[in-house]
Amino acid sequence: MRISKIWLITLLFLLLDFQPVGLRKAFCFQRPESLKEIGVFTGTGKASLKDKDDYEIILLGARFGFDIKPLIEKVRIGDKSLLKIKGRLDFLVEPYLAGVTSPDPNFECGTGLLLRYGYKIDKFLPFIEVGSGLQWTSQHTREEGTQWCFQVQGGGGFYYFFKQDKAINFSYRFRHFSNRDIKEPNTGIDVHAFLIGVSTFF
Repeated sequence: MRISKIWLITLLFLLLDFQPVGLRKAFCFQRPESLKEIGVFTGTGKASLKDKDDYEIILLGARFGFDIKPLIEKVRIGDKSLLKIKGRLDFLVEPYLAGVTSPDPNFECGTGLLLRYGYKIDKFLPFIEVGSGLQWTSQHTREEGTQWCFQVQGGGGFYYFFKQDKAINFSYRFRHFSNRDIKEPNTGIDVHAFLIGVSTFF
């Protein structure tokens, strides 16, 4: 299938380490101190629909990770920090575009906002994540009365650092989207996605 080949070629270029150089040139701005990760990811997702073929997507997105552990640890009771965190605690902003390949050729776009906790073990960083977001899809379904939807999502995976500041990541993510009863019907759609990406850390 042609669209799959395009995504595969794109992913191969990313994995060959062209991504960090390109991102540094593209983002010529003063990096905020809290910004610790810039990356890209791709993957596939699938959901069951009642009256149509499965909802299937191929997506491409960007990832911006902000270290919020210092902010959380500033919350104090007296002289003691309210919460001491071992490992990493990041706030992720993930804008993305996705081609809908089934039940009809369409597309969706949106932004995910997630909290991710991870603990690095040698070259591996396993993590769990949970969050929300907003999306729009051109695909009409009987499950949703609107094309604008809210997301609730979560999952887990791991990073593998092939260089000190660069890592490839693999993850599973569950994403439920619905319109929060703005308009009927609103039964929601549950997408199971598998993602792969590459990131530069600062």
